[in-house]
Parts: sequence; structure tokens; C-alpha cells
Amino acid sequence: MLSALAASVMVLSPPAHAQAPAPAMTAFETGQWGVAESAAASAAADVEALILASEAALMPITLDQAEGMSRRERRQAALRAQDYAEAALTLEPDNAQAHLRLAAGLGYQSRYVNTVRAVMMGLPQRGRDHMVEALALDPSEPWAPAMLGAWHLEVVRRAGEGMFDASEAEGLALMRQSVEMDDAPAAIPYRFAVALVAADPVAHGEEATLMLNRAITASSQDAVGQAVSALAGHLLGLLQSDPAAAQVEAVRLLEE
Repeated sequence: MLSALAASVMVLSPPAHAQAPAPAMTAFETGQWGVAESAAASAAADVEALILASEAALMPITLDQAEGMSRRERRQAALRAQDYAEAALTLEPDNAQAHLRLAAGLGYQSRYVNTVRAVMMGLPQRGRDHMVEALALDPSEPWAPAMLGAWHLEVVRRAGEGMFDASEAEGLALMRQSVEMDDAPAAIPYRFAVALVAADPVAHGEEATLMLNRAITASSQDAVGQAVSALAGHLLGLLQSDPAAAQVEAVRLLEE
């Protein structure tokens, strides 16, 4: 039940890697995730490149484009994402983005290992701790409260209030804070909507609808933005026509 708690945030991180090598950035912006990962990973002494490589490794999963990947391949992607983030932290221990990328890698790893083993390894707890550290290091970064808020909401949804000190009220407050922050990308209201619909599409339907419309309107024109807009539009259509089906889809996005 707890195996995917940290992964539930399904992170699409901000452009902290804007100074990564140009070929890697170009590949990333056009959705060539494997090319972007390889090009960025080749710059092993560049913190921004390693952060980009970590994000690129997970993009097929986070954007629901991993249909052809086995669970083993998905876990390998998560482990690579962790390796890149840990290498970035070795070079720059106080880099908030690297902490967030490591949290994401730990989370996705937890999806693809045995539940008991994931908890014994402390994957959900370790992911949370890196989110908390990122928030302390850079309070202006909207992804830090967004990820931490999503973590709280998903722990409560899966395991109940209080597990690992998770709080629905805290999760909602953090997510609402993040969507109003400067430079918050469209993926943040989208991820908030997914969490709301997964929890209760009736009780949270109005707020989820607002968040999905916001995500569609704010989406950029690069590969990530286009994918987020399409995902938000699909979930919005389900929410308007069949809330129960929307909840099934939201849960799939958080658990598959």
C-alpha cells in the first residue's frame, strides 16, 4: 500500500537546468528524453546537466508516455535518476533542485519494488526529507511545497491521516501555496488536480476543475507543456462527464 507514496508526486521539475549543455536542452524541449538524458549525463561535472539528466530519465513515466516500458525498465530509470541527483549533490550539497530530483527518483523506485521492502528501505520517508530540505534551502521554489503537499495528500489517501505524520490539511495548504507562487509552471496545478480527483472527485471537483483549466491555459509550447495540457484536458473531460472514471484515471496516474 505504501510502495508508491513518494512517487505519487509525479514531479515535473522547473527549469533549474537552463545552463545545461545546449544539445541536451534542445532534446529535452522537443521531447527526446533518451537523447536529452544521454547528452546531459555526459557532462558529469556539471550540476545543472546532472539535474537535467535526472529529470529526463523519468519524463516518459511522469508524462504517461511509458506504455512500452516494463516495470524493470521503469525501476532502472528511477535508479538512474537517483544516481544523477546524488552526483549533483556530491558536487553541490545545497542545491535545492538536486534534492527534489533525488526525492522524485526515490519515489519512482518505490513504485517498482515490494511494498514492505520499500517501507523498510525508508523510500517514502527519505523522499519527504529531501523535499523538506529543498524547501528550507529555497523557499521561493514552487516545486518544493508542491511536491511536499502532494506527498502529504497521497500518504493520507493511501494509508490514512497521521501515517508518517502526513496531514491532509497540510497537503492542501502546501499545494495551494505552490500554485500561487511566482513562476509556478502549469504542471503544478495539474498535479494538484490529479491529487484532488484521486482523493474525492465530488468533494474536490470544483477546485480540481479550476486547477485543470489553469494548467491548460498556462501550459508552455514545449514538449512538457504540450503533454501537460493534453493530460489536463483529458482528465477535465472525464471529470465533467464521469467523475468516477476520472477518479480511476487519477489513481492510475499516481500508481502505475
